[in-house]
Amino acid sequence: MEGIKSLLASTKRIRLRQTELATLRGENFNVFSILKMESKENETHSAFLGELLNPKGSHLFNTTFLSLFLEEIDYQGDLQLESAQLTIEKHIGARNTVNQSGGRIDIYISDSKGNSISIENKIYAGDQEAQILRYVNHNKESNKVYYLTLDGKGASEDSKGELIEEQDYHCISYHHSITGWLEKCMKEAADQPILRESIKQYILLIKKLTNQLSDSQMEKEIKELIANDYLSAKAIESSLINVEIDAIHSFLLGVKSLLSETLKEGWEIIVDDQLDQNWKGLSISYKDWGGIRIKLEGQSKIWTQPTIYGIHAQKDFWDRDLIKSRCSKIDIFQSGFKETFYWPYSQNILSFEKTEEKVKLFDESERNNMIEEVVTKLSNLALACKVPLSDIEKISIS
Repeated sequence: MEGIKSLLASTKRIRLRQTELATLRGENFNVFSILKMESKENETHSAFLGELLNPKGSHLFNTTFLSLFLEEIDYQGDLQLESAQLTIEKHIGARNTVNQSGGRIDIYISDSKGNSISIENKIYAGDQEAQILRYVNHNKESNKVYYLTLDGKGASEDSKGELIEEQDYHCISYHHSITGWLEKCMKEAADQPILRESIKQYILLIKKLTNQLSDSQMEKEIKELIANDYLSAKAIESSLINVEIDAIHSFLLGVKSLLSETLKEGWEIIVDDQLDQNWKGLSISYKDWGGIRIKLEGQSKIWTQPTIYGIHAQKDFWDRDLIKSRCSKIDIFQSGFKETFYWPYSQNILSFEKTEEKVKLFDESERNNMIEEVVTKLSNLALACKVPLSDIEKISIS
């Protein structure tokens, strides 16, 4: 126990020193953060990475950055740089999960010989059904598929099926692959101050998202602390997820308690116990809804990916047209909500996948503010839907 306390205390001291130095260097000024573009996969990350990878990009470095990227990820294909072209959100046909084909590839690089590179860019969003399978099946003999995440984790079973990681598709990370590549790009752009500083700002953003220190010496000190007491560090790591899940569960119980002051007779509010599983969170039902619920749940795990809320009514079981017609004039649904197979209306509500949001769970004032905000949204939605969602019969499956 003393080893754990000492390791935590030393790490905290280093991080406080890092915070002071970052302030002195002006690193807290980051245009991506200011414009709230940190976690927008396509608008921010795919766009920025794509511009650098594009031989015809505004950087005017031709294929230099693309070549450095292929070197960084140890590319083993036959892409010809001189004819390489890049497309953001490449459409490869209508999505078909039965035939495992189609979809939109976040970053797509191809050449005149038919070779291609497909990069699925994941910051916080969950996988789509058969997503990596569909991309692997595209241009199958001449296509290399890369799954890019913050930490280099593999695709979910729903996405990859029986594909084998590093054989059928490859995992790369912002933490190592992208940061390492961008450092090389920044050196190439040393004489181009605007480009160089733009890349530097983006590197700082990635380090923030991946919980890396921007100071290499302090990063080295942290590594040495861990190496000197690996067992204590491992004990902290193994407990961290459970601490986060417990904090989120406590938060949801707080939401339920405050909701119960408004939603009383005829209402039922349930908080799931096993938040480590997919599609868990909080649900609200009313006695006349017959199974339709208002839900708040992770997409798919609440502590690692975005959390959404809205009306949960699977298309196969409920008359979606009737639900939409009854709810179409409710003010709440006039902006920000989207429709999916399971949700007639859904919208992002929490971001516990972000460290800066998880931190709020451990500050009483911040946590209470979040609870009040969430309860306001959920109670307003529930009361607005009380009558429109009543007496809708479930579709019988023959």
